[in-house]
Amino acid sequence: MDPVVVEAIRSAAGDGSAVHVDWNPRLSMRVGLLAAALPNVRFVLVARRPVPAISSLMDAWRSKRFASIPDLPGWWGEPWAFPLIEGWQGLIGAPPAQVCSAQWAGITSAMLDDLAELPAERWTVASYEGLLADPAGEIATVTSALGLAWAGTIPEVLLVTASAVTPPGPGKWQRNWSEISVAMPAIAPVVERFKAQVEAQRPGIVWPELEPLAPRAPDVRTVESAGTPFSSAHTSTIPQVLGQAHASLIITTYKSGHVIVARNDEGKINTEFKSVNRPMGVAVAGSRLAIGAADAILAYTANAGIAARVPSPRPVDVAYAPRSIVFTGDVAIHDMAYGGDGALYFVNTRFSCVCRQDVDYSFVPVWRPSWITGLAGEDRCHLNGLCVVDGVPRYATALSQTDVAHGWRELKGTSGVIVDITTDRIVTSGLSMPHSPRWHDERLWVLESGKGTLSTVDVDSGEVTLIATLPGFTRGLAFIGPYAFVGLSQVRESVFSSLPITEQAAERNCGVWMVDTRNGQIVGFLKFDGVVQEIFDVHVLPATWPSIIDPSELTLSAFVLPDEALKDVVSASD
Repeated sequence: MDPVVVEAIRSAAGDGSAVHVDWNPRLSMRVGLLAAALPNVRFVLVARRPVPAISSLMDAWRSKRFASIPDLPGWWGEPWAFPLIEGWQGLIGAPPAQVCSAQWAGITSAMLDDLAELPAERWTVASYEGLLADPAGEIATVTSALGLAWAGTIPEVLLVTASAVTPPGPGKWQRNWSEISVAMPAIAPVVERFKAQVEAQRPGIVWPELEPLAPRAPDVRTVESAGTPFSSAHTSTIPQVLGQAHASLIITTYKSGHVIVARNDEGKINTEFKSVNRPMGVAVAGSRLAIGAADAILAYTANAGIAARVPSPRPVDVAYAPRSIVFTGDVAIHDMAYGGDGALYFVNTRFSCVCRQDVDYSFVPVWRPSWITGLAGEDRCHLNGLCVVDGVPRYATALSQTDVAHGWRELKGTSGVIVDITTDRIVTSGLSMPHSPRWHDERLWVLESGKGTLSTVDVDSGEVTLIATLPGFTRGLAFIGPYAFVGLSQVRESVFSSLPITEQAAERNCGVWMVDTRNGQIVGFLKFDGVVQEIFDVHVLPATWPSIIDPSELTLSAFVLPDEALKDVVSASD
């Protein structure tokens, strides 16, 4: 169960003729206290290879049988199990492998510190694998090293303890290896110290070959879409994070004409495709969902009652039912967002302005860049991105500061800007096709599509800080805790030529890549093949198994009423 276990061995008779084993996993964090309080106590460090140990921790966490702090403030995902370690706050939202690796490292470091303070004769090392392979021989070696005698007996068949999730097995760890390999570099110094301190205390200890510490390629699984025009593959980390957050992703693929809902299906990604005419921007707020299409905005609301009636391989927890279609004309809707006032704001790229949706009009302009002299359906600067801060439209991105029809095309790779909508101030300039400005963790984030990067922007100084470079044209950005979900596209050379990504990048993918914003590492991906080649937007849906309902017989016979009207509803007469 525990990655490293210390057994306190106490002389029962006081003369060293026999030993008594005082077994308690919680003692692993109290070596120094016990050593000071009980001077006759000897300690045995049961040393196990780190990777199988971390794998067992992951299995124990997932079993939910060992929750030690079920209501840890701010923690989400599986309830915290085993000892709480320093720095746990930084693990909120992290994949299980990262949590368990950090926990192993914290516990191990604490024990190694305490054991280093003890005289060599007060502790020794037992091999976990040796105890399984030859328990009698390993116990004899340990007791001899401590100058003790072993008077116990060993059963012919070793019983599985009540604290074990599954019986010991040499290959159990392999099912978690692809996840653990990503987390191992962060704890490599503790692994090396652990091995060195163990070998110094017990020279000649036989280690089964240790797993390499360098990350391996993530475990890729192809889901039910394999062999279809919508085939996809993904790393196991994507459904893990979605599962912990009880969330899903909604992805728009305007060129292929589909909206994709990506859901966690017991460790695999299930993809639901909905046909929409050129879907681009998406807005999500509470129970509301809006999708910008070729010439209209489609509005949906979440409804639990309808969810129970939706045919699905798994129970639908949130069904987004169609509520309205507001026709805008072909204004090239890009980013959309709900404001704190309840209004839906969207970028009208064709007319170079930010608009508010209104059922009486195609669009109502609320802001346009200071360099745009008037409304003209000419896509003069390719205004594309919108960021709402504290309920107010605040930042916008454009590919240039040009005021002529399609003037941005000649400058697209070097003249992108971020503008503060409230003051018309240029926050930063010289960007390579900026897209998807987002406010997260009290910072402004942006994608430079022409470089394939994710960055943060200091809104005061304009300084751009690179977080990650990804293998594709970056567009579409959402967050779950510390993880950024970035849309990637296989750029069209005819449109996006003469960009850094088309001139330098050897690999360009389509899908959603997951980045740990704390260190810039790519920790997962959902990759599309076939007809899906371009992603525009990515958003998080607050539901485990959502579904978007098409207008159908289901909507004909389902009626959504406000709560005050429901009390007057009576059963229909036969």
